[in-house]
Amino acid sequence: MLTSNGKKMNNTKYMRLSAYAILMSSLSSIAMAQATETNGNEEAYQLPDIIVEAPEETIGASKVVLGDQPMMSTPAADGGEFLRAVPGVTSGRMGGHGLELVIRGQSQNQLNIIDSGSFTFGGCPNRMDPPAATAGISRADKIIVERGYQSVTNGPGGSGGAVILEREAPEFEDSDPLSFGLSTGLASNSGKINVNGDFSLDLGQGFYLEGYAGYKTADDYKDGDSNSVRSSYDQKSAGLTFGYESNGVDLAFDIERDQVEDALFPGAGMDSPLSDTSIYRLRGGVDLDAGILRRIEGNLFLSEVEHVMDNFTLRPAGMMYARTPTTSDTHGGKIEAHLEFGATKAKVGLDVVSNNRMATLYSAMAAAPVLAENPAVARFLMWPDVTISQTGLYGETITTLSDRTTLTLGARYDYVKATAGAASTVPGGSATSPNTFYTMYYGTTFNDARTEHNLGGLARIDYALSADSNLFVGLSRSVRTADATERAMAKSNWVGNPNIAPEKHHQLDLGYERDGGNWSFNAAVYADKVNDYILRDQFSVAGVTTYRNVDAFLTGVEVNGSWTKGGWLVMADATYTRGKNETDGRDLAQIPPLMGSISMSYGENAWRAGGRINWATAQSKIDPARDPGATPGYATLDLFGSYELNQNTVLLAGVDNVFDKTYANHLSRTNVFDPGMFQVNEPGRTLYIGLETRF
Repeated sequence: MLTSNGKKMNNTKYMRLSAYAILMSSLSSIAMAQATETNGNEEAYQLPDIIVEAPEETIGASKVVLGDQPMMSTPAADGGEFLRAVPGVTSGRMGGHGLELVIRGQSQNQLNIIDSGSFTFGGCPNRMDPPAATAGISRADKIIVERGYQSVTNGPGGSGGAVILEREAPEFEDSDPLSFGLSTGLASNSGKINVNGDFSLDLGQGFYLEGYAGYKTADDYKDGDSNSVRSSYDQKSAGLTFGYESNGVDLAFDIERDQVEDALFPGAGMDSPLSDTSIYRLRGGVDLDAGILRRIEGNLFLSEVEHVMDNFTLRPAGMMYARTPTTSDTHGGKIEAHLEFGATKAKVGLDVVSNNRMATLYSAMAAAPVLAENPAVARFLMWPDVTISQTGLYGETITTLSDRTTLTLGARYDYVKATAGAASTVPGGSATSPNTFYTMYYGTTFNDARTEHNLGGLARIDYALSADSNLFVGLSRSVRTADATERAMAKSNWVGNPNIAPEKHHQLDLGYERDGGNWSFNAAVYADKVNDYILRDQFSVAGVTTYRNVDAFLTGVEVNGSWTKGGWLVMADATYTRGKNETDGRDLAQIPPLMGSISMSYGENAWRAGGRINWATAQSKIDPARDPGATPGYATLDLFGSYELNQNTVLLAGVDNVFDKTYANHLSRTNVFDPGMFQVNEPGRTLYIGLETRF
């Protein structure tokens, strides 16, 4: 249950489903997000606890909460798969794990994935481990999904949106200082097993201890034609939090570890025997009453990723054995002051994000020297000790101009410095340094640091047309610097550009929100004019992937709505994005088609059951050099149900893809392992069952 201040109460009468199986059991009403909740300020949507009574949900046109659909589905492999449930969010598949999020046609570091204030950047140049794959979804108390650039406070970049995971200190009853939770999920297709456990312990005097452990495993699944798709993996995670909260002071220290082993990727030329992530995080704040200064909060974090991929330990070896061990270490922090003066609330802050990446490809005609990482068979420094540091200063204000109108203004400056410490190093098994590749394709070297001074900002007006409807318009400029791959990749057929300019996004957002009591409707349209869009160019130089800046234009529309009455609940959403490379007159790659879902369910007392149709139209507007090809449309049917066994336990069950449809998400990779498959297909018919209890 949520107390009046938004904290968790550990009472056995109340429980929350873990993130992979959120079920919106029934909605007594669907409240429209008010202007103060949709303009990027601190009042984010709350991921509700599932209670015996029906919880109340909120949803807006630009910011939504996870699980605002009356459905559940097969236990998710990771955050990228789970977040597909959010209207306007989809993800591309390379295997059974590591799905790549896409919002408004933007992905990778065009999106900010923020886990309790920390950033983690994966260790795979080919994106086997994107940030959402290891994010603490099931540990979050608030999960905020922002579509488009909604706030300058969420770190550098983030032009396409942000996924923000937040945690709260638990609140205990005097008679119940210890709480345990356990959730399990099983799926028939792939034999997937998800098990998660957590505890909260009141240490007294405001101190507390929280712990979490999870295990996920899956074999290969079958698509609708009963073809096996290489998708197995094993994942273990654990975390411990020592915290304090009392008298307006909160402080917490997190230690987390996540390990993914033997992950198969049919959409890549390699698999991943091991990917290991460790996160250390200190976060907190203090409430004040010092004139206009009301609160100071901040965090420090360190994330360390070790990743290995190869082409022979988990698949049949070819003529050449190849292995790439990598590291990706990120550290940073943030300090932010909250101010109030007159009708204005403000945030002023400083943040730092610095990432270092190193990747070496070893290759030989035998496995032994490759496994030993013998310097004599080191062929490429794919990430030659690349460090990208970003230091940002920002301010954002929210002013109530009248009882109908709210104005949000924000500005941000980022200083970026990028270096490649090993750019002139020649690997032992090669005669070519990274600088040789940069000179060959761009006429430059990476011996000198590259610096940027990036300016961004936003302005938004929310206007209440009536007591139950809201209209907003927003203008923004956001700047995204190139990542280590775009700037410094060094391989014979894949070369980054040290001189690549940062992307400048200029966005217009228009939105409408309406709460009709037992129904709601939200809609947003947007246009994004991008100067210096960073194009992954696979058509200008035959056989070589390079990077250059072009002008691009992204437009789209997002709609969702709901209706509830007498135990019935209907929800629907649809999203369309169009992306154009204006410099070359080509379509942008990896743009999703018109797609959405519609669900209907009915419930009384302790049970609820229903169905959901997931659909997408054909996508023929593609970049044929990068997209696998045009994809056909599809529609699938899911059935789901839940039953409260008692006040503490909920049973979940259902069938996804009831008619065993064979299909692929347009964003999914080409299936390079099995030429008989066009893309990495989605799973066929899957039965699942889940159980969650708290005691």
